[in-house]
Amino acid sequence: MPPRLLLLLAFFPMYQFWDLAHLHLRSGVSYHLIAECFATVAFIGILAVFARDRQRAARELAALRNAAQAAERAMAERNEAARASTRHFLREMQEQFEAWKLTASEKDVALLLIKGLSLEEIAAVRESKAKTVRQHAANVYAKAKVEGRHQLAAYFLEDLMAPQAPHGPGLKAA
Repeated sequence: MPPRLLLLLAFFPMYQFWDLAHLHLRSGVSYHLIAECFATVAFIGILAVFARDRQRAARELAALRNAAQAAERAMAERNEAARASTRHFLREMQEQFEAWKLTASEKDVALLLIKGLSLEEIAAVRESKAKTVRQHAANVYAKAKVEGRHQLAAYFLEDLMAPQAPHGPGLKAA
């Protein structure tokens, strides 16, 4: 809570105590004095509840900030792990392209096919004719011994989608 607000909120009870003292000295105990005492006590009680709630909110906010920072750190670690996995996957794909003896153009077309681009989209990206891209795609399918883009993608993605073997006491990993 800002110090100025605390000072402002503390001013009212101090004024009330001063006013109550003068009221008591002037007129003694009266209904007005009792009502003012209850109002002052109620205000102080409300002020204490308000201060306690503000402190609790400040602790919760600090905990939320810490949790958000921890989540950001975890996400950064996961993102780095994902990037490393993607780099590894692309290296493996390139090695397989080499094993199939694909040309540079066929490698580009194969990668774009696996990414899901149509032949027309690949032609636009590569700034070539659709007929040329079709020929490169046919060469890729023949060298990879697959019948089309779906089998080509499945060749690389199938192992990623396979269910993991259960691990635990007495169980062997596949």
